[in-house]
Amino acid sequence: MGIRLIVEVLTSAPLALTHREKLLLVVLAEDANDDTRTTWNSVERPEVLRGAKLSRSQLYAVLKSLTAKGVIAKTVAGQKNGTAKYRIAPFADPQCQGIPDTDAPSQSPGIADTDSAQRPGTADTERDSQCPENADTDASQCQEIRDVSVPESGTPTPLNPSTTTPLASKQESQPDALGYGIPEAARPLVDGITAAGIYVRWPFEGNTWFPILSLIQKSGVTAMVDHAVKAASRTSVESAKYFLKGWSELPPMPAAGTERPRLHAVGSQRHKPFEPPTDSSVYANGF
Repeated sequence: MGIRLIVEVLTSAPLALTHREKLLLVVLAEDANDDTRTTWNSVERPEVLRGAKLSRSQLYAVLKSLTAKGVIAKTVAGQKNGTAKYRIAPFADPQCQGIPDTDAPSQSPGIADTDSAQRPGTADTERDSQCPENADTDASQCQEIRDVSVPESGTPTPLNPSTTTPLASKQESQPDALGYGIPEAARPLVDGITAAGIYVRWPFEGNTWFPILSLIQKSGVTAMVDHAVKAASRTSVESAKYFLKGWSELPPMPAAGTERPRLHAVGSQRHKPFEPPTDSSVYANGF
């Protein structure tokens, strides 16, 4: 693996190379030897195609372009039992080990630090406002000036009252306005079904209560409770959602002022239970 060769490609490759050509050159440098600058393995490996983001046909087109620009040269032709070898040509001004670094040697061990402000013999140039002999310039923290956030009693007011403060205890003692998430208008329906001995889940939250509230306004709590009792007597019900279809088919409540139909009057003769005849001769004909 040519780590030094990769750095050389990144820093000193010709500027005329396209992005695709330079990316493939970096992949080849990763497989090449730093000293010989020659690749070890086949350029058709999946790692090369994936790293250079090229197809097989594109790979040979970019290799041909790099060869034409004199950046690489084929040293060994590909054969049946061997792979082609490519050598990366030296660049004009590589940053390799044989060329000294062009950075300014200001931080070299033999050169004294040019920052005189931090030398042991140089006094600190920062303001001495925080020195022990100087008083704090923030007047709000002085002992003789009272902090306005602290009352006369000396007990500061907490930003977030804890559970031990009277305010928080009062808030926690207030009951839930909706009654465990059940809207006030739906409470008679829930209580009526529960009082009838039908214990079901009410998996409704927020806007999902709207269909039930609409059905209550349409058919009334009494009709809905009666339907739930009849339905629960026929099968085992675990959720109130089971009643929704039946509730939606209930008739609307009668309009205000609607009179009940008159019932037919029953005659004065009361119903008498059947009594077998006392004369046994009536059974002679197979009655």
